Amino acid sequence: MKKNNKEFSMHGIPTPEARSFFEKARNLCEIKQFDEALHFLDEALKSYPYYVNVWNLKGVVLCKLGKPKKALECFDRAIDLKSKYTKAWNNKGQAFIKLGKLMEALECFNFVLNFKRDNKTSWKNKGRVLAELGKCDEALECFNMVLTLRQNYAQIWEKKVDILLKQNKIEEVKSCLNNAKRILSKDIDVVLNKSDLLYEMGKTEELIECINTALKLNPNDINLLEKKEEMLNKLDKTKILTF
Repeated sequence: MKKNNKEFSMHGIPTPEARSFFEKARNLCEIKQFDEALHFLDEALKSYPYYVNVWNLKGVVLCKLGKPKKALECFDRAIDLKSKYTKAWNNKGQAFIKLGKLMEALECFNFVLNFKRDNKTSWKNKGRVLAELGKCDEALECFNMVLTLRQNYAQIWEKKVDILLKQNKIEEVKSCLNNAKRILSKDIDVVLNKSDLLYEMGKTEELIECINTALKLNPNDINLLEKKEEMLNKLDKTKILTF
């Protein structure tokens, strides 16, 4: 299908029923109920087949369910309807990463950056792919670009550390660690609050990553250690109730 921005507007707006199904699906995604979410996304598309956001979310859900190949079809459909839909392009790149197709993933992120140079997600993901391909200097350039857009991004400083360690650039590693520590020392309360929010949203992976990133740089922080223990206990209880 030919990609055409006008196609989206030609089909009007989503029906109220489709919007309702979409909201139900989003709520279910927040609590990790992906199979149920997929059902409502399909219902939304029956009501309104041109719903760009639904096609994109369906792709995300299929990735979560371990079906990145099928997810690509959804991202392509979203892009057919809206050719410069950055979320769909970034998600398509992520799906290619899951399939081990790094060069195809790189093309997706580069496509976004060709028209939206300030897209932090694309720069970050491009850096990840380049690092995986062993192109450390190019990966560092991408992470540096992310930091020009958002300097207080502790996880990116940490990704730089990983690459610089491989290059044995110890002084630069120390500088990056100091920057990350400075950010996190100011934002411990933010990290703690964010972990609570992520738990409420059901974003388990992001929650653990959030706390672990902080602990790598502040391993003896009692508040972070207690929060991690609290969250792990909550997650264990949630698993027991789920099965």
